[in-house]
Amino acid sequence: MLENSHTNEETSMINFDILEIFDDKKYAQLAYDNNKAYLENNPFPHIVFDNFLPQGIADTLANEYPNKEKKNTEFKFHNHANTSRHFLDDARYFSKNFKLFASAISSRSFLLFLEILTGNKSLISDPYFIGGGAMMTEKGGFLNIHVDFNWHQRLQAWRRCNVLFYLTEDWKKEYQGNLELWTTDGESKAKEIEPLFNRVVIFDTTNESYHGQPSKINTPDNIFRNVFSAFYYASTKNDKTDTAPHYTKYNKVDNIEKDIVVELDTSPYSEFIINDFLKDTTK
Repeated sequence: MLENSHTNEETSMINFDILEIFDDKKYAQLAYDNNKAYLENNPFPHIVFDNFLPQGIADTLANEYPNKEKKNTEFKFHNHANTSRHFLDDARYFSKNFKLFASAISSRSFLLFLEILTGNKSLISDPYFIGGGAMMTEKGGFLNIHVDFNWHQRLQAWRRCNVLFYLTEDWKKEYQGNLELWTTDGESKAKEIEPLFNRVVIFDTTNESYHGQPSKINTPDNIFRNVFSAFYYASTKNDKTDTAPHYTKYNKVDNIEKDIVVELDTSPYSEFIINDFLKDTTK
């Protein structure tokens, strides 16, 4: 039997209101009012919203955020020249309320919110959370400047935008770890965004959307930079997206090729998802 990242005793009452977050008409208005600001923002289309989720729901998600120190959570750890952070991309190991949240950000209402806000059409959510999900960065963790992988082999779709939900309560400036947006040539920093609690950052993902968290965070040992990352796709690509599928391209780092072309039909990540699902079957 699969176990959630929290036991029944540790999980608060299930909040079914989470499913209906984005049915609130204020989100349609928010998207409509901010479409122009989103498209005209520099260095590439993006926007930042504070107090994005209802306070009680944000508090619930913060309290139930998956924790790498719990047993049976299936956290992965990326630790190499370009990043050091933990992540949980398998929703089977989320708490009940986090599963509801995963459904909410895949809902009709949220997809329409994103389409109206960003101008990206016919968006598709990613139930696999490949490359995303519940991210945890501990003291000393970082993510070098990069442009994201542009093709999802399981969905057979092009990546169009990212949505980052920051869920560490009482984040302090001295912790560092700001999200950085760089110029479209990847040469210099254009903007910093502090990962404040209940802040959401939304941006287009193209071959010009250089971003990352290159400064190592300086948190106490028991505090993590928690960001839930959801990525959205479409059957057509952005004009500023490379025509060939590629993995994440890190900027200005030795020994990393910037033009790694991948196969259209599959990838090691896609194959791992199938193999993991079948691991307990009789073969």
